Amino acid sequence: MTKAQTVKTLGAATLVAQIFIFQACGSNSPSNNMPGTGNTTGQGQAGTTGQGTAGTTGAGGTAGTSEGGSIGTGTAGTTGTGGSAFGDPPCPSTVAKGNACAPTDIQFCYKTCGPEKSGIKGETCQTSGTYSEMSGCMFNPAADYSCYKLPAAADPMCTGITPKASDPCTIDMCHACNSLGGVAGGHYMDSGGADKTGFCVRQAANASGARVWSCGSDNGSWPCPGNTGC
Repeated sequence: MTKAQTVKTLGAATLVAQIFIFQACGSNSPSNNMPGTGNTTGQGQAGTTGQGTAGTTGAGGTAGTSEGGSIGTGTAGTTGTGGSAFGDPPCPSTVAKGNACAPTDIQFCYKTCGPEKSGIKGETCQTSGTYSEMSGCMFNPAADYSCYKLPAAADPMCTGITPKASDPCTIDMCHACNSLGGVAGGHYMDSGGADKTGFCVRQAANASGARVWSCGSDNGSWPCPGNTGC
């Protein structure tokens, strides 16, 4: 075989080999080489969000009335005022034990009593048409009555004295005196000169500057003993 024939034979073989290789790589037809579609992804349509109308807030029911009858509407009591001051109401000058009184007059009031007018006593208009008077005096529990304390023994400052109410007095204040030097059972005289059992003290100067005796009987018109400071 000549060199030319050898080359021609090799070229033909090479061409045949290339054709075979091409057929082997492309054995699948174009129709079989399309990409597989597989299962398509579901495209289910999403449901729309519900638009339900919100319920309105219910109004509260009206309060039912009791079948047992309507609620009572009693008139409210008025607020009480504070208690009156000690000795209120004071008596007018026309009020005195045994004096006449009518329904139009003050029906109850207080007069002063005791030494230096330190106590009070009630005056009441009776149905009989006259004023009656309580016995003794009442003394303010909030006051201090130490100036009227009775001596345990005769007070030398009172020796030889039988005091008379409203007469001038020269002894010191806060010394209870009587005919026994201030001891219980001694006597004094009231402003009219009547003899009384009790005590007297020198009161503070009056409006005219005079210092006089002020007295009280021992039948409940003297603050001591029994009250604060006694």
